[in-house]
Amino acid sequence: MGKRLLTLIITISLLVGTSAMAAAAEHNFEKRGFYDYPPRWVVYAIFPVGWVLDNFVAKPLTYFACIAPNVTGCTSHERRSLGLDDVGLELPSEE
Repeated sequence: MGKRLLTLIITISLLVGTSAMAAAAEHNFEKRGFYDYPPRWVVYAIFPVGWVLDNFVAKPLTYFACIAPNVTGCTSHERRSLGLDDVGLELPSEE
């Protein structure tokens, strides 16, 4: 029963996906232009707001949260992405 259902789902998704791709290929974007899709203008309007919130709110909060990783649970990957973790390849000294 499970294998048949999985096969049916895969077959239907392939049929629907390829027909959607064929329908998208029929649109003539050279004549219509890319800017006639109304939600695109909404995204163009709110993108700068999201960028400002990300760079001036989320990243500083993450930075301050990662200063005390034992309290906040900040991982080493997050600390490395912010430049707080000096984890690197240490070469032996030549003494």
